Amino acid sequence: MSSYSRVVVGSDGSESAREAVAVAGKVAAGLGVPVTAVTAWKTSMDVIGARDQVWAQRTTTGTDIDLTAEGVSDVDKVEVNGDAVDALLETASSAPDSLIVVGTRGLDKASSRLVGNIPNQLAHKSTADVLFVRRPGGIGSVALATDGSDTSFVAVAHGYELAAGLGAQAVLLTVADSIDEGNQVLAKAEDALKASIPDAVVVSRVITGKPAAALATETGAFDLLVLGNRGMSGIARVLGSTANTVTHDAETNLLLVNTTRN
Repeated sequence: MSSYSRVVVGSDGSESAREAVAVAGKVAAGLGVPVTAVTAWKTSMDVIGARDQVWAQRTTTGTDIDLTAEGVSDVDKVEVNGDAVDALLETASSAPDSLIVVGTRGLDKASSRLVGNIPNQLAHKSTADVLFVRRPGGIGSVALATDGSDTSFVAVAHGYELAAGLGAQAVLLTVADSIDEGNQVLAKAEDALKASIPDAVVVSRVITGKPAAALATETGAFDLLVLGNRGMSGIARVLGSTANTVTHDAETNLLLVNTTRN
């Protein structure tokens, strides 16, 4: 079963970033893959001290120490003079099947949807999957969201591979107007999952309500919510797609799977 080959984590030394590093370390250690720690520096950054390469080197060194404490044995450190988003995207693109992990500082602010902070920009630009960390801790339960579409099945498969690699419980989940309607969607999704992963074992759950609000608020008990990125660009983004809304409003960690590359 394939999974991510490398974890790329961004850090500026902030509390949000350190939480992302902690989760990145747990994921990488669980999968047995290396980590690349990326820190970008430039004179215009608003982080205290973030003005030169010395600060960036100290930050990645601290990240290395934190990752090692999580059980990661292979850490590369990258310090870049420039834009953090560009640095993360370029680093991830250099290794196939990379997973980007970042904190969510500012992602819940309405202004971020317009001006675009780092996690918001990654949500819309990354061709690699992105894990947005809202809270630290291990990943023991994973909600695999599907609406019955082919793109959501791609996200489900990617999320299941990660859950299996971490030994986490996978729950196939959909939001529907009725339990019967939801069960039909889940049956179709489980068939699609087992077509690609024959030994997949999942628990199924139907939530009733409005998709975006329900996914954002009813999945807080899970350690990770997995969602496809359909609607993260174009007019759907402007009108408020489910994926875009959940990215900003989710109450747990979110894995946004790029389904457009498949």
